[in-house]
Amino acid sequence: MKFSKGKNMKKTTFIKALAVSAVAFAVSACGNLSDVSKDGTTDNPVFPKIEKSVFNHDGSQFGSWVNWDNVRQIERGMNKDQIYNLIGRPHFSEGLYGVREWDFVFNYRENGQHKVCQYKVLFDKNMNVGEQWWLPNGCGGLAPYQLSADTLFDFDKDTLTAQGKQVIQDLAAELKGNNAKNIKVVGYTDRLGSVEYNLDLSQRRASTVKSALEQNGVTAAIQTEGKGKADQVKACEGLKGKAEKDCLRPNRRVVVHADGTKAVMENTREAGHDGPVRVREYQNDAQKTSWSK
Repeated sequence: MKFSKGKNMKKTTFIKALAVSAVAFAVSACGNLSDVSKDGTTDNPVFPKIEKSVFNHDGSQFGSWVNWDNVRQIERGMNKDQIYNLIGRPHFSEGLYGVREWDFVFNYRENGQHKVCQYKVLFDKNMNVGEQWWLPNGCGGLAPYQLSADTLFDFDKDTLTAQGKQVIQDLAAELKGNNAKNIKVVGYTDRLGSVEYNLDLSQRRASTVKSALEQNGVTAAIQTEGKGKADQVKACEGLKGKAEKDCLRPNRRVVVHADGTKAVMENTREAGHDGPVRVREYQNDAQKTSWSK
């Protein structure tokens, strides 16, 4: 059977197109290990083997040393460029197009111990962030709790308000539920007043929070420290009177650090949604109060 030159060229072109499509499909498919729904979710996350990471593949370590503050900013609805800007490119061969999951290997230290965990971001049909998965579940779960002193205390006082008591009660329940250990309560003030007075006030407030946590059943060891006007987070230059006092509110805070939150058994290799919890700050407005995560 003979083919004309034109037919032969069409046949060759067709075969090449099929081959390119097959390769592209295979490359794309290799980037999607899990069965990802159109909403960016999965019932069975599949993690690649760490040694398959192509990020920093020279040397004895795989993956990157993670900046947890950047990871904590990731949330549903972000796009790939925003993820890339926060934590860099994915650490595995993710394919060329249609990829709806990115995988990372993170190195970090917890209580002086070098640990490694895997992080997976799933994307919905619009390539926005859907679910986030961690292996092991609870990886890097240490984060401080930031409490507004204006919510806990009346201005220039060290006795908890009624609302402040509820805040501490909720915090105590969360700390107990997360098996928190080695708790440290640090008090801060704004820059108004003398150094000595603010150091004393911040220490008294930290001690008040410690006592309230213990009264609400927290049995872990709790240290306290008052830092006064150190580590100001907002300057508010050029303001006076009530405007200055209101502007300086973020500086009046109590920060609770707790090691061991989201405790994970060392030998556990179960995946889950519990990663490094975002810094929580108690929000106060006239209509509602809630933990923001």
